[in-house]
Amino acid sequence: MTALLVHDVDSHENIPGHLLKDSFGESGRMLGDLFESASRAHPDPTPTNPHQPGVVGDVTEIDADTIWSIKGAPAPSAIDLSRRAEVLDVMGIDRQLVFPTAALAALIIGGMNDDAYAARWGADTSMFGDLTRPEFAEQFVVDHNAWAIENASIDDGRIRAVGVLRTRPTAQEMIAQAKALVDGGVRAVYLQADVPPGGLSPANSAFDPMWALLEEADVAVTLHIGTEFFFLDPRWTYAETFSSMFQSAEIPNANLQIFSTVHMAIDNYLSTLVLGGVFERFPRLRVGLMEVGAHWVGNAARRMNMYVDVFPGADAKKFSLRPSEFINRNVRVSPFNFEPVDRYFRDDPDLADVFCYSSDYPHTEGGKDSKAKMLARMEPLGAELTEKFFRTNAEWLLPA
Repeated sequence: MTALLVHDVDSHENIPGHLLKDSFGESGRMLGDLFESASRAHPDPTPTNPHQPGVVGDVTEIDADTIWSIKGAPAPSAIDLSRRAEVLDVMGIDRQLVFPTAALAALIIGGMNDDAYAARWGADTSMFGDLTRPEFAEQFVVDHNAWAIENASIDDGRIRAVGVLRTRPTAQEMIAQAKALVDGGVRAVYLQADVPPGGLSPANSAFDPMWALLEEADVAVTLHIGTEFFFLDPRWTYAETFSSMFQSAEIPNANLQIFSTVHMAIDNYLSTLVLGGVFERFPRLRVGLMEVGAHWVGNAARRMNMYVDVFPGADAKKFSLRPSEFINRNVRVSPFNFEPVDRYFRDDPDLADVFCYSSDYPHTEGGKDSKAKMLARMEPLGAELTEKFFRTNAEWLLPA
């Protein structure tokens, strides 16, 4: 394993609030001011606090200790992606997707109801000026995508910033947005799984030009933890026993119940793609499901297989592959570092191409030295499956 360079399908930028303007302009300034205001209302001394004025820049030394032990904004290359290649060299990682942190927070802020916003951020909205919270989120996505295009393919494609393919009112608007990202050189896009895109099923033929564009360009289509908890009515969490919050850079107001159900939106989206024939029509479409766990994937595949058999008149019964076969061919999933991924390989050998390593660098949720932890689980399964998990499966999302 020491000679095997790993691929990493989920990492992040983690720019502290007071430096967001440098990367994202005026919308970055607004988000930074919100982080400062929220920090006064809810002091948080942990690395999950996005307001860290003591971080003067991307200056932490890169070595074997800092890359695995330091989390959040102080971590090496959390701010400056030009340093990320050196970090990857020390970590033993070849290629890496870099997802947003700030843009995910902006999308959540824009979508929160007033009660949830006040609980996490306080009542102050003055930092947004004349913009509503949803308008602020829209502007931040525009600014993030400009940043993602600028950082789309660093160090000959080793490091790939992920663009945000925002849910829009119509399929035509989303297709235009996808084309702008592809034309800008972005090699992976993030889609929201909380509401139907363009008011339609993603399997609707109106989206076929978008899937065709992304397939032809070999752009990875990803769903990542973020706005997925909007899929369920937030009132399910309004109980005293859920009042203790785990504050995350990615998921404000996160708690036990939210984490236990966050995969449901992704499961729903995946089922729609599979049973709706998207992978039948676009056999080279590359889909990745990040940071929502992998415990549910085997059950989802079995469930879809079962219902295709129960409804023999459905179009899905006529497809060239069974649902589980589409998932194994087209879909990659990153488990959390604490999951028994070795058991998933044992229980579902027909999904052996699905599971991929991710570091979540530099977020705290990625844990410390996740590579060593997961290697200990995988090595007893043998060299072939270990290489699949740490490298070859991820090549579907990180094509050369």
